[in-house]
Amino acid sequence: MADCAITKDVEQMLRKFDSNGDGNITFDEAVKRLRETGSKDPLRAASSMFIALDKDKNGVITLNEIHGHKAEVAAKKLEKAIHNICNNFLKGYDTDKDGKISWDEVCTYVNKNNPDAIAPLMIVENFFSELDKDNDRFVTKVELKEYVTKYKSLPQQ
Repeated sequence: MADCAITKDVEQMLRKFDSNGDGNITFDEAVKRLRETGSKDPLRAASSMFIALDKDKNGVITLNEIHGHKAEVAAKKLEKAIHNICNNFLKGYDTDKDGKISWDEVCTYVNKNNPDAIAPLMIVENFFSELDKDNDRFVTKVELKEYVTKYKSLPQQ
């Protein structure tokens, strides 16, 4: 789905800037389009655009370069979101602030937040079986990140 959105963005950018329809954007085409859209400093804006997008520095921005840049930006956004999810999750469980979640911290959390749970130990065991890949009774930030990257969420308690 995200790849489709990136492709649509790339096509839209090409339509806006590629005045001769050859599938590439030259520096002159960029300056012309930026002037038309009211840029205060079209030369500077085009230079910034080429620094970011013209990866092979040949003076032409290609479809692949635009697509690659858009994918790179999307990947950075995803990485930031995963980082934030993991940090927020740690805040909820890591009561001693050592950067990892211990068995005892999860037991305390479950007992405090699920006082009527029929099998609190089973909840803790399930939590650790999902996240604690080295079975050391600690869930690290790396283990959280691997889980979130794979499943796009964390287990609910």
